Amino acid sequence: MPEMTATLGHSGPEDITQHQHRAAVTFKNHIESASDGNFTIEISPGGALGSLREMIEQNQSGSLELVGSTAEGHIAPFYPNINVYALPYAFRNVEVANYVFDNEFGDTLWEDFRDQTGLRMLTWYDNGGFRSFGVSGVEIESVEDMEGLDIRTMQIEAHQELVSQLGANPTPIDWNELYQAIEQGVVAGQENSIPTVISGDLHEVLDWIILDRHVFTMNFIHGNEEWFQGLPQYYQQLVVQAGQLASQEARSINRIQRERGRQTVEDAGVTVYDPPQDVIDDFAEATQEPVGEVVRDQMDDPGLVDEMQEAIQQAEEDLGYQ
Repeated sequence: MPEMTATLGHSGPEDITQHQHRAAVTFKNHIESASDGNFTIEISPGGALGSLREMIEQNQSGSLELVGSTAEGHIAPFYPNINVYALPYAFRNVEVANYVFDNEFGDTLWEDFRDQTGLRMLTWYDNGGFRSFGVSGVEIESVEDMEGLDIRTMQIEAHQELVSQLGANPTPIDWNELYQAIEQGVVAGQENSIPTVISGDLHEVLDWIILDRHVFTMNFIHGNEEWFQGLPQYYQQLVVQAGQLASQEARSINRIQRERGRQTVEDAGVTVYDPPQDVIDDFAEATQEPVGEVVRDQMDDPGLVDEMQEAIQQAEEDLGYQ
């Protein structure tokens, strides 16, 4: 086992109770333990190596071997087909979504991702479940309450179209700048899962969260494919295993955070509103068709949308929901 070192950069806080860093530490620990310390993973958290876009660029060039904590919006400019799961209200729950991406459809998507970007997907897990709207200074109880609000989104057109169709103004802002943007009133709010809100301390500057659960969201760890292929075969196996373990550990953390997160943000003074189904139906009716058109337009292979919907039906059948 030769001595080797690789760096894993991510934007999350250096806190193992948070899913981004927990995934990175799990990944590191498995590789270093199984290689008797000969294969070292150096973690660089907190965006120390640049924005997530910059880290993805470094990952593609090979100057940074591994990147974690990326989400769909960070990947979309490099790989448009990631837009496939930006369809609003597509998944029943986290269990169904994970099943879809862990099996045949996921295999197809991650292989295509590797072919198109030169990056190997190693870890995928829910980014706290589903995105919901959180705002400061106002309350949202219906679609009408969204009118005119400046809402931070990632650089993903499907998310921006969803916000626009609800009457609000999508405003792309880097994750590391979001807390200050809400605090200073640059935007009224954002759309993230509650665990993601907590990971960025956004509950300190938000007043209201409506649990509309519009889009499933994921985080990833990916590695440079050329770097991966240059590893000894045993180290390749360790990297794949480490990715699987990191996925499992991060999902466990997120499950806990989903269960406890609501109380955490409410204790911080945030009102969490769980709307009735008719309100959710209003949100879905306003967004599903136009956002679906954008999703297909933005993808290199819009046929993946139909494949994913078929995979969702199969997942629901396999898991006993049908």
